[in-house]
Amino acid sequence: MAQTIQPQKPDKNTDGSALAAKPRIRDAEWTLTRIWTRYRFAIVTVINLTIFFIIWQLLAKYEVIGPPIIFPSFTDTVSALKIGWFGGQVTDGTNFGLLRDFVIANNAWESLQRYTISMVIAIGLGIPIGLAMGGFKWVDAILSPYVWTLSSLPRLAIYAPLVLIMGIGESIKYALIILTAIFPVIINTWAGVKTTEQSLINAARVFGANRAQIYKKVVLPYTLPFVVSGIQLSLSRGLIGVVIVEFLTGASTLGGLGWLIFRSASAFNAPLTYAALMSLAVFALILVQGTRSLEAKIAPWRQVSKT
Repeated sequence: MAQTIQPQKPDKNTDGSALAAKPRIRDAEWTLTRIWTRYRFAIVTVINLTIFFIIWQLLAKYEVIGPPIIFPSFTDTVSALKIGWFGGQVTDGTNFGLLRDFVIANNAWESLQRYTISMVIAIGLGIPIGLAMGGFKWVDAILSPYVWTLSSLPRLAIYAPLVLIMGIGESIKYALIILTAIFPVIINTWAGVKTTEQSLINAARVFGANRAQIYKKVVLPYTLPFVVSGIQLSLSRGLIGVVIVEFLTGASTLGGLGWLIFRSASAFNAPLTYAALMSLAVFALILVQGTRSLEAKIAPWRQVSKT
């Protein structure tokens, strides 16, 4: 006997009208909670800097640290920053000294060129040297005494013999910056190769990989985070090297930001000194964020989730 199948009645909770009545998309209104969750780090940074600049202005106004010739107000520093980067100085009989239209921009360009060329050379040489030292014992035995000795010496100690060898000129500036920046790359790359997991190398050998394949497929990927860390350290050390070398060598004009900071401080032009320092600090922050972006692309597994 054939069994009759009774049609099921539609569920009141699943019919079209009921589904349409239910809120299927979460409310997208911008509430304070959502704004804070999404932009909390930017908000905290803005509040932090605002408080810092207010305190700076008050300290200068009441001369807590010293007179304006030593510690300028934030507004005077911003004025010097504007003139040094964008021009617009009004000649009204005031002696501006070193503060001229575009003086910070022109010196920053000099430092940037010097820094970029030196860092390309330092990183371009440091990575292969570190890989060779980590991969070949005889290369490590030959270069290690020089690498560790030069990396531990203060830059000022290296400057003296460089002057005797190279004289005073542009070449010594590049040499000192390169010697300041190259060793973090070499040492970190060497450490990455040396600390490669032996079990990974043994597994590659079991599958028939030769030395070149092991180096390409196992050692290099394992070393990559160390290389990124070395580049980050090298970029910061290179910036220090630029400032030091511009302090030491100097110039008549356009000696770089380091030269401008030293000269303006010697002339007691406090607003220009602090404006040049602020420019250097902004460049350093851009550098840090740039290296973080580079690390996120090259070695994404090193990124830590934001909490």
